[in-house]
Parts: sequence; structure tokens; C-alpha cells
Amino acid sequence: MSAEQPQAVYHKRKHAARTTDEYLFHQLVPYLGNKRRLLHLILEALEMTGTLNPDYQQKRAPIFADFFAGSGVVSRLARQNGYRVIANDWEPYSHALNHAVLANTVAPEFKQLGGYQKAIDYLNRLPLAKGWVTHNLCPRNDEEYDPAKDRLFFKRRNGMRIDAIRQQIAIWQSEGAIDDVEMSALLAPLLYSASFVSNTSGVFKSFHHGWGGKTQTALERIESLLWLTPSRFSDKGDLKQPMAEMWCVDAQHLANQMSHFEVDVAYLDPPYNQHAYSSNYHVLNSLTLWDQLDLPSPDTKGFKSGIDRAWRKERPSLYNSSKYAKDAYEKLLETVNARFILTSYSTDGNISATDLLKANLARGKVTLLTQDVPRYRVSKQRQSERARVLEFIVITDTHAKSGPPLRQLLAQLYHYAELGGVDTSGVSSQLALW
Repeated sequence: MSAEQPQAVYHKRKHAARTTDEYLFHQLVPYLGNKRRLLHLILEALEMTGTLNPDYQQKRAPIFADFFAGSGVVSRLARQNGYRVIANDWEPYSHALNHAVLANTVAPEFKQLGGYQKAIDYLNRLPLAKGWVTHNLCPRNDEEYDPAKDRLFFKRRNGMRIDAIRQQIAIWQSEGAIDDVEMSALLAPLLYSASFVSNTSGVFKSFHHGWGGKTQTALERIESLLWLTPSRFSDKGDLKQPMAEMWCVDAQHLANQMSHFEVDVAYLDPPYNQHAYSSNYHVLNSLTLWDQLDLPSPDTKGFKSGIDRAWRKERPSLYNSSKYAKDAYEKLLETVNARFILTSYSTDGNISATDLLKANLARGKVTLLTQDVPRYRVSKQRQSERARVLEFIVITDTHAKSGPPLRQLLAQLYHYAELGGVDTSGVSSQLALW
């Protein structure tokens, strides 16, 4: 076991994304489905595969393919434990967040700008500038606003700082002063900082109708000055070659492209429910692409949050649909070429535990790891009849065919759900069928 592995246990105060220096947790955007609280379980799953064994890694670094990378925290875990990473997510902001911090063992050189820190310092010193963010995502007046006619994603000062910084990054890119990795090393801190000062509960599908919401518990964060700090990098790996390969495509497309060679570990963490990430994080996509779309005014029907129609209609994943999620997952699982396939899922997801397990049993021997966790709530004031859900990891060894049957695996889920105070009605009804 490496010396860094204990960091996989997340501590809220110690590993606050804004203040920690630890690579694994530094500047992680607040993200639905973020696996930072389950990293110890994922690490346990990796240990069970044997791919963490020094003897296994002696000849070459094992390959870890993350098909739904999101915030990138699981790929970071793989990076710092010696894997070469293939990280994919079809949301552009994910590519921006992850490219530099996964591929590099040290900060990019920024030769034309005098180094990474100097580039960050220059951006932080820029004068305020009114641009797309200020006009579209900020109110006309911070003190006298109308939630029906204004968008309140950012205070105007921070909106103007985002505009100034993002426009300067675009200028450097157009002049050839930065390459793609350096671009990511600048965008990642900007996206994190914009998320931190946003007048939201972590997602951009809506904003608080007043600074800090009804309780104003987040007012200090929202009113703080947007400020960039450099990303952190893992020194694990070869300094002479990138330790990660980045993709920004549909997961099925990536599986098709990679079907001719076997990776050591494939990690699947598809969306669980109907909420599309393209809508939840449309502001981060806009800052990444910097397409500066003309948005209708906030009082235009259907455009309160400024979500472009293309993000709403064309970008939802098949996994967001209870009708299509099962078939999409089965097709992906059939295509993925890996010795071990790890799937993170929940008893609260669009795919039933029975269907998920049956699909994996068709690929090989299945083992389960489980942990009950609090159900996500946008507001602490909103209570749920089912306060907890059961998260589980399906570990499938595609080179082994004998293992626990479906009924035994379902019984295991039911047992741990009951122990964790999780609603067991869905699992118990499936268990009764078997």
C-alpha cells in the first residue's frame, strides 16, 4: 500500500476544496454524485482487483479508464496510486477541469508567460471588465434587483472579474501563448472559483432568489472576492510522458474506440437519475466554451436560468431516462474491454439492482461493496422520508465466471440496506422475484 492511500478517507474540515493542499481533494467543484466520500470504498475495490499490487505494477503502470469522469476525483485517486488514466466525460467543463491535473506530474511550463504562478498572478490583477457574464448572469444592480427580471448567479464585481479573466485566457489562446494543457491549468481554477462564489447550492439549474437564499448561510462565500490559486499535481508517474489521456465523448463511443485492447480497470459511474449534468452545470460549460451565446432575458418563458435550448434538448444522457438507462448500460457493459469492471451505482437509480447485477453476471464473477450515505438535498430545510440511500460498487472480474448467484447478491444488498436504515422496498420486491 502506498503512503498516499490513506488520503482516500475524506474529512470535511481537513479536505475542504478551497483550503486543502492535498492533490486528491484540492479545488474539487461541488458536484452531484461526487465520489469523494466513497473514495475509500473505491480504493478497497481496486485493492480487491490486485492491480495495486507492486508485483502487478512492476512491468508497467496499469491502465484505469474512467468513462464518466465528472469532477475527476476518482481519476485523481487512480493517478496517485500509480495508474495511467484514460479519463472521459462528454461535458466540456469536465475536460477543462481534469486535463492538466491528471496528465501532468508538475505544473505546465507557461514559457511565454513566465511560468504558471506568474500567469495566475496576472489574471488576478486584471481590472474589472463588463462582458457576457456580467450582462447575462448578474443583476443590473446588486442592491436593487428583481428576481423575476434579473439573474442572480454572481455579484457584479465577481461577474466582471470572471469576464476579465476568461477574456484574457481567450486572448492568450488565440495568440498561441498557451497550449491545451496550459489552457486547462487556467480554466480549472476559474471554474472552481466561479462555483465557489456563485449564488447557488452547487448547481446552476437555478439561483437563490436573494443573496445567500432564505437563510443567508452562504452569504460570506457568495460575497467573497473571486480569486484564482494554482492547481495541484500528482508527482506519481513518468515525468517524460503524460500520465493521462483525455476524451470528451459519449461513453459508448469511447468504449467502441477502445474495444481492440484490454485495459486493467474500467470504472463506470453513469448518471443515476433524470437530472442532466448539461443543465445543472451549464454555466461551467459556457465559461469553458466561451461561446457567449445570446440569451433571452430572464423573464422570457423557459429561460429563467439561462440554459440554452441545445443543452436541455440535445445533451441529456440516456442514463437520465428510466426508459433508456438499462439498455444503454447493458450495451456499454458488453462493449467495454477490461479485465476488471467497476460500476458505482445506487439503490435509488434509474436502473434496478436486478438488471444491473444480471448484466454484470453475464460478463464474469461479481463481488459487491456497499455503503449507506445521506440522500442529497439541495437545502437542509427540505427533509426526506427516505433520508439515506445505499451506494454500492459492483466489481466484475471478466476473466472469472464462477461466483455468487443473483439471489445471493440481491440478499447482500438488502441486508446492508436494512443495516443502514435505507428504504428496502425496491430491493426486497426484486429479491422476492428470485
